[in-house]
Amino acid sequence: MRILSKVAACFLLTLAAASGLSGCGGSSASEATTAAVAPTVTVSTTVEVTATPSPSESESEVPAEVESTTAAPETFTMPKLVGQNLQLAQDMLQKDGSFLLDQVDALGLGRIQVMDSNWQVCTQSPKAGKEVPVDTMVTLASVKLTEDCP
Repeated sequence: MRILSKVAACFLLTLAAASGLSGCGGSSASEATTAAVAPTVTVSTTVEVTATPSPSESESEVPAEVESTTAAPETFTMPKLVGQNLQLAQDMLQKDGSFLLDQVDALGLGRIQVMDSNWQVCTQSPKAGKEVPVDTMVTLASVKLTEDCP
């Protein structure tokens, strides 16, 4: 808290300096007295809150047919990702509704794929063509575009 107040004081003194008064550095006694008179800065914010009415009992009930269709997990057919650019492979998975992804360095060097578009997929799990739930962890092992897959 003490640091914040020093920073705020320095800011206000800098504002005062721009107005022809003293700055934050060392100053004489007369300048220090003048610097104590700093402009007041007022900040105001407005927050708008809207209330949402609670649904009536009849609106909150979900039809039985909707409950049964949402209970089963969604599935997708795993695409062939080996040989693909890692970024494009991720895009394909996300388009199918799969967002659980583990990326590993196929050479075992522990590198992190920071720029996915510079990597190519060497192996994938689950295998291509398999029907899997969207909440399945997909693992892609990749190497840089200039490297060969092991």
